[in-house]
Amino acid sequence: MTKLITGGTGYIGAELAHLLVDQGQEVVLFDIAINRHRIHDIESKVSIVQGDLGNWAEVLNVVKDNNIIEIYHLGSMLTYMSELNPWASFRSNVIGTYNVLEAARLFGVQKVMFASTLGTFGLEMDEVITDRSLQRPVSMYGCGKLYGEGLGRFYRNKFGLDFRSVRFAHMIGPNVRSPGHWAPPMIQDAILGKSNECIYGTPESTVSMIYVRDAARAAYMLLQATEENIKMGNYNVTGIPAVISGKELETTLKARYLGFSVTYRPDALSQRGSYKAWGVMKVFDDSYARKEWGWQPLYDTAEGIIDIFAGDMRTYPERYGLA
Repeated sequence: MTKLITGGTGYIGAELAHLLVDQGQEVVLFDIAINRHRIHDIESKVSIVQGDLGNWAEVLNVVKDNNIIEIYHLGSMLTYMSELNPWASFRSNVIGTYNVLEAARLFGVQKVMFASTLGTFGLEMDEVITDRSLQRPVSMYGCGKLYGEGLGRFYRNKFGLDFRSVRFAHMIGPNVRSPGHWAPPMIQDAILGKSNECIYGTPESTVSMIYVRDAARAAYMLLQATEENIKMGNYNVTGIPAVISGKELETTLKARYLGFSVTYRPDALSQRGSYKAWGVMKVFDDSYARKEWGWQPLYDTAEGIIDIFAGDMRTYPERYGLA
């Protein structure tokens, strides 16, 4: 009854691994780069396989050798790096997803959960984005994820594979300083009493936020939901549906952390069309997830996210690379 998490020592993957281990589940973590600090407290309770999603044999072997019954497919190359290296992004996000689904088909995996993104939307977006909104991505990352959604739907219809996916909003949590993310560093610097240099956003930049713990819960809840309830199949999932701007988040933080300041010096890449297109969106609607499988975030306000963010920084400094 073993569960596989691709990207298992990544940001969401490690959080999900903790959740599954706490339930006594047998877990295999598959990752191209092993981030041991994120799983240091559960490393003896999981199996770790280093491998590349783009390598068919490595994906095939990890599924076959471990008698996997469920896959949480979280591994991918993220937005900013996909723009810098679209060829590597294609190998990881497109070929990698095909490899995972084909291995699931060949070895009788019961369920596959796929992590998609709000980046599958883009061109001429509406102010309210629902699961029925037209998906026309403008980034390499979004294109790859949209392919994954479609391929999973094909495997569900053609081969009967129980495939489900979530389109996560912008991920928030301690030490998310990967290129393109401006909101987590702003929150973290405020908590640490430091000024923030915002290099990936402007006062007008907006995000619909989900805290990493909620993202892991959503992945788990979706895969455990009764199959009869899964009608939409691919779901928007967020913590705060209404977007918050850089200026609004800055104001909220300044009210809480006196003396906090932000300087905006956005780089050129983060201001290109693939990023600015999402500025039209006002609400990232996840009502289908709430209706069909009972999704409900634990952290659904900016203040609530800041509270848990600060708490996790204090409680789990090693997990988040802050020790």
